[in-house]
Amino acid sequence: EFGTFKDKFDTRINGLGYDMLVSEVQNTELKSTKVSKNIPTVAEVTQGEVIQFAANAITTMGSDKDVMVLLEGREQTVNYVRTPHRFTLTLSDETLIGKRRAAQRVMASVEDSDKDIMAAVETTLEKLTKDL
Repeated sequence: EFGTFKDKFDTRINGLGYDMLVSEVQNTELKSTKVSKNIPTVAEVTQGEVIQFAANAITTMGSDKDVMVLLEGREQTVNYVRTPHRFTLTLSDETLIGKRRAAQRVMASVEDSDKDIMAAVETTLEKLTKDL
């Protein structure tokens, strides 16, 4: 469900025993291996619904005159969202995507850690290397 939660636009995941806001788990649970390894399978059968969900969310946010919406995503996907404004950014080094994802997971582990920061970083790096 997309809407305003805690005074900001967000997506609520509510069902199958979960009730959470994407903004609160985007760098933790949603970056975990159990989620990322299933994305291709889920995307294969839900891509149309995801595009429609994003388009509706853009319309909702865009109706607020104080909000400018920037949609980031794969070109093949965002091409289906209607807009008179479109541009494409490219990376000179494609490995930066994986490096960024790994850095996000390390950062999230430190944010959620009550223990020593270095210990949290080392534990996360060990998990990342096991996931390879």
